Amino acid sequence: MPIQFQASLRCATLALLIPLAGVSARAQANPPVPPHQVPPQQLAAEVDGLIARMTLEEKVLQLLAYQPNGVPRLGIPDLETCELLHGVLSDGATCFPQAIAMGAMWDPDLMEQIAATGAREARALGIGQAFTPMLGLARDPRWGRVEESYGEDPYHVSRSGVAYINGMQGTGANRYGPDKIIATAKHFVADGEPYAGQNGEDFETSERVLREIYFPPFEAAVKEAHLGAVMPAHHALNGVPCHVNSWLLDEVLRKEWGFDGFVISDMGDIPKVYSLAEDWAHLYATSPADAAIRAFKAGVDMELVGDLYKGLPDAIKNGRVSVTEIDRAVRRVLTLKLRLLGLVATGTNNGPLDETKQAILNHTGPEDMFAKLIAEGKFTTPASARRPDYQAVLNDPAHDALALRAAEKAIVLLKNQHNLLPLDPAKLKNILVVGPLATRQNLGGYSTSHPKFYVNMVDGLKAAVGPGTAVGYEPGCEVENESMTRLPAAVAAAAQADVIIAVVGQTRDQAGENLDRDNLDLVGGQQKLVEAMQATGKPVVVVLENGAPLTINWINDHVPAIVESWYLGQSAGTAVAEVLFGKVNPGGRLSVTFPRNVGQIPCYYNHPVFTGPMGYYQSPNAPLYPFGFGLSYTAFDYSGLKIEPAVISPDQTATVSVIVKNTGARAGDEVVQLYIHQDYTSLKRPAKQLEGFRRVTLQPGETTTVSFTLSREQLKFWKDTGWVMEPGQINVQLGASSQDIRQKGILVVK
Repeated sequence: MPIQFQASLRCATLALLIPLAGVSARAQANPPVPPHQVPPQQLAAEVDGLIARMTLEEKVLQLLAYQPNGVPRLGIPDLETCELLHGVLSDGATCFPQAIAMGAMWDPDLMEQIAATGAREARALGIGQAFTPMLGLARDPRWGRVEESYGEDPYHVSRSGVAYINGMQGTGANRYGPDKIIATAKHFVADGEPYAGQNGEDFETSERVLREIYFPPFEAAVKEAHLGAVMPAHHALNGVPCHVNSWLLDEVLRKEWGFDGFVISDMGDIPKVYSLAEDWAHLYATSPADAAIRAFKAGVDMELVGDLYKGLPDAIKNGRVSVTEIDRAVRRVLTLKLRLLGLVATGTNNGPLDETKQAILNHTGPEDMFAKLIAEGKFTTPASARRPDYQAVLNDPAHDALALRAAEKAIVLLKNQHNLLPLDPAKLKNILVVGPLATRQNLGGYSTSHPKFYVNMVDGLKAAVGPGTAVGYEPGCEVENESMTRLPAAVAAAAQADVIIAVVGQTRDQAGENLDRDNLDLVGGQQKLVEAMQATGKPVVVVLENGAPLTINWINDHVPAIVESWYLGQSAGTAVAEVLFGKVNPGGRLSVTFPRNVGQIPCYYNHPVFTGPMGYYQSPNAPLYPFGFGLSYTAFDYSGLKIEPAVISPDQTATVSVIVKNTGARAGDEVVQLYIHQDYTSLKRPAKQLEGFRRVTLQPGETTTVSFTLSREQLKFWKDTGWVMEPGQINVQLGASSQDIRQKGILVVK
């Protein structure tokens, strides 16, 4: 049976913590110290004392995830794990907007609140570690996992990731407190630009690109947020699989950045180093055991859903792994486990492993575990680990309010010709909603099939209008195939409509992890449906539901209003209705570039300075929608750029400020973005790079000053074997997107 350790999850029951013989004792005469507040030296002594008393088999248990890994006789609890990409992957948990939608908020403070709420629900469910955030940069829109990323830019993803980790783990004296969990940043590193956009395929690049583009989110996570765990990437980087890459996992992560948590493998990736299947194998190691030993010695401390680490005792016997190395990995895992959960009173400090643990050690294959995960479509948590009040925590109204607020903040207005939006429901008698997605539950990847509730687009619109407005629905087409048998009914219904809202896009069945794309167009009959609706002559609003960029050139050229809603979580329909009817002024901004066609890929904004005619197969050079883009129901003016001081030395900092004014008639949000570029350096720099952003809310006529700082940290670049900052002119640009620059200035580095 799973170990009963719910007591350790609540401060109110920490009196159950007991001292162990041979272990640094906590004074029983005084109130018990919560696990997260135990002094580091005392915790280290406690961990060392436990390791000294553990059998080799008990040590190996600490290195295995997704199965009971506690030691009852020593009071060591299980560490339950889960997915928490945009809410706990558990029935009844709050479902927040998908990661790509959270990236579109450009609001780190709100991201921290979302993560803190997810962590609170996780701990109530008995979970201590989550495999999130995903810090990969979505640099290839064909990649199915774009939806799991915060975006394509290293600075933006760094700020988002640090905020999310701080929310999950806590900060200062509250780190790993009773409502916090261990965050696991993934996938280390450079998984967002795989060969041909196919998930898990190899990537060849320079150390300069790694240092400037792909490392920053992880480095910030380690140095600023004190990240607890790291998960390596599926692929081989420059010829070496990331799971056995000691340069990444030891030299850079631990020795250079000072990472002191533990590294956990991704599912199936240690076997993949040898061979898991003919079409999914690195063929780098000579045997499964060799793959496990290589991964372990490179720095992978814990194996996720697998059996290969159970062979580590044999590796000790043949001299390939030492007990000292085993103890080092156990110490990393156990330190965080006890910091989070503490020790559990079990009534005995001796005796053999219980039958369940011994059966797990004797287990020979993960097939039954894989089958369970796949069949249930989720990762489960033993009910015994849940707090008694877990249902009250999951159903906290404040959590639902936060999920709705996040959904509102994530929506991006892409087009609004002749100010068609916002709609006035008082002037509309008949609204027609079309599209097969409009009535579906569409949450994106790593989502439970049974959230506490889900508001689809049709229901959201119906709830938002008064009794004098009818909301009709016709699917009009299929998303899984190109059948158009439903189109005539939609066209007929359009004749009575005052406005048509076409909900189109994709689901997790068309794009997601291991569902990469070689075509970014709308799937099924959705394009034909939109064309038919536009041909009716009625006003058409397109609402996109998707997890990655789409090539919607015809829609952009012909349809007057387009709203990007992403996968907005449990309150999707409510949030979209609020935007369409003007209760909420959309303020989200794209964190990924939308290309016009696959021929524009790569299309990220911070590309090299172009040197010739970029024809892109006779298409316009500019992308369909640039990074940072988004419209509003109001307008903003930028003025008064100041750079103080205008000349700095390498050890000085400059302050860049700009005045922003809401010149429209509605309150709204503007995302002020700071970009820089330096010419005439010894190595060419990107055309521009984001080095600051801030989302501000302004009332009509209201003015605010937005300030940023620029120092060596933002101005340095990698050359040869280290960071350099060269003298010269820095082009400073502030604006509403990477292409909509409103103010320009010069900063001189002497």
